[in-house]
Amino acid sequence: MTEQEAAAKRIDRLLDAIDLVKDDRREEARGVLRELIHEDSDFEDAWLWMSVAVDSLDQSSICLDNVLRVNPRNGEAAGALQRIRATEIVLEKRRARLRLWRDLTLASMWLLVIVLLYAMLFSFVSV
Repeated sequence: MTEQEAAAKRIDRLLDAIDLVKDDRREEARGVLRELIHEDSDFEDAWLWMSVAVDSLDQSSICLDNVLRVNPRNGEAAGALQRIRATEIVLEKRRARLRLWRDLTLASMWLLVIVLLYAMLFSFVSV
C-alpha cells in the first residue's frame, strides 16, 4: 500500500468517526479516533474530533492542547480551549475571593480571642 493510499484510508476512517460523532455514537467514534491517533500522534483533525467525542471538559481540554501542539495556529482549537478555560478562570477567581474572606474571618476571630483574653486578664489583675 502506498503512502497516498494509507493517507486516503486514514481520511476515510476519520470521516467514519465524524459520522459516528454526528450520530451521537461517541463511544464508537472514540475507538476509531484512538486508533488513528495511535497510528499518528500528530493527526490534527483526529485530535480535534476526539475533543468533541470525549465525555468531559478536562478530556476535551487535553485533546485541544494536542491540536495546538501539532498546529499552534489552529483557530478552532484555540477558541474552543479559551471557552472551556474561561469557566475555570471564573471559578478560580471565586475560590480566591472565598479564601480571602475565610482568612480575614479567621484572623478577626483570633484577634477577638486575644482581646478578650487580655480583657479578662486585666480585669482579674485590677480586682
